[in-house]
Amino acid sequence: MSLIKWAPLFILGAAMESTTQLCLKKGALAHQETGGLAYYLKLIRNKWVITGILSYVVEMVIWIVLLSYIPLSIAFPLTGLQKIFIILFSVFILKERVSRIEWLGVGVTALGIAVIGQS
Repeated sequence: MSLIKWAPLFILGAAMESTTQLCLKKGALAHQETGGLAYYLKLIRNKWVITGILSYVVEMVIWIVLLSYIPLSIAFPLTGLQKIFIILFSVFILKERVSRIEWLGVGVTALGIAVIGQS
């Protein structure tokens, strides 16, 4: 089984998952001063939250397609790619700070993905 032909779908899935998390974060930040039930009512109407949920649905479809062709024992560890994308999105879009130890974790994750991808 060659994972190379599935790489674009894994990358798209990781990008969609990262987009989901980014949108949900932006939606949550938009109403952080609101409390109680009003907070949740605002969230379900927030454009970022809605976009995040739609992005997640697309990512789920991609994931199901991948699982129909790749063993879970290989596919799931490769979702580490999503974690790398999320950190990069956090840094470059949300302007969050990432420590050196976190960057080390990104490197270890990338190494693990490379090892599993070669199997």
